[in-house]
Amino acid sequence: MEDERQINWLSLFIKIIIIFIFAIILIWLVSKIINSSKPSETFKNNINNMEEVAVSYFKEIDLPQEKGKSTKITLEEMIEKKLIVSINENKKSTCDVKKSYSKITRNKKNYKVETTLVCGKEKDTITRKFSFKDCKNCNAKTETKDNTNKDTNKDTTSTNTSTNTTKTAYYEYVKETTTYSKWAKGNKTGDNIENKYEYYSTATEEYYTLGAVSKNSASASYTIKLDKVPNKDYYFTIVKEVEFLSNNEKEFLSSNNTSISKGTKINKLPDSIKNYSLTEDNFTYKLSPYYRKGSFYIDVTLNDINTSISSYNNVYFVPLKVTVKFMSPKITEEKPSGDYDTITYYRYVEKNKETKWSTETSLEGYTKTGNTKTE
Repeated sequence: MEDERQINWLSLFIKIIIIFIFAIILIWLVSKIINSSKPSETFKNNINNMEEVAVSYFKEIDLPQEKGKSTKITLEEMIEKKLIVSINENKKSTCDVKKSYSKITRNKKNYKVETTLVCGKEKDTITRKFSFKDCKNCNAKTETKDNTNKDTNKDTTSTNTSTNTTKTAYYEYVKETTTYSKWAKGNKTGDNIENKYEYYSTATEEYYTLGAVSKNSASASYTIKLDKVPNKDYYFTIVKEVEFLSNNEKEFLSSNNTSISKGTKINKLPDSIKNYSLTEDNFTYKLSPYYRKGSFYIDVTLNDINTSISSYNNVYFVPLKVTVKFMSPKITEEKPSGDYDTITYYRYVEKNKETKWSTETSLEGYTKTGNTKTE
């Protein structure tokens, strides 16, 4: 029996020791959690400093006069206005300059200043009262009126009536917006029109071509190949000008930059072609330039051929001086070197201006004009 009692006391003592240790650990953990939720001393100093700066700022501006109305200044604005030095110098805890702010709200008997600071995981809001006497635009004007009513059997009574007049400052803001129509090709100008330009390189070349058509033919066609071109990459072509035989017979006889690829070919030319050549009064024509497989061509179609001139070996000559314009397919916004053409575009521009008056010291999306009014 004695041994059993000693064993029971020992067991009880061990249990008490375990419970005591567990209680100490539990108390340490609770105090750790409580302390971790408390703001740091640096955070407390920063939010108190921010509140003092905000109160000083609110004393210098016009405050809202209607009950429930408020105005605020963010930490970002405080830094921009150089009211406070940036509190983000400690890179371990960066403060949110947009979500941190001080707001002052008009109550019935005073103003309430709320200051919120958000720095990393730390966030807190503190409040304080702001007296009407510290408000720049809250001074009341007192008007006293003496009303004297006289009665033969009554004493004269003077009544003083005080009237408080509150003026609210309003700031003018403007917001300008611009809308545009789609770009269109054309050369329109005006006060409400905007232009832009694109460019492409060009080159021109003159060709003295000499075709031939059979005698007694009312219509004919042949194809001229342009053997020499200024730039093979400029494969867009148009016929810019056409001239007929005049005093330049020698150029037609000596020309070597074209050849006949399809149609009647002339093996041997006479010393002079003037007496055997059709003039512009002898036919109508159509010229169709094109590019194919690296070469340049002009299809020539003649209609209504009517002439009484002599033929040379039963053919008539068709001397045409053709000026061809070659155009690059590459379009750029910068002017190229050398010759170029311009593509002009236009679009309509509409500018809208919206004006708004507000008691707020800033409005998002609006610009303060500097004009004020009081009501």
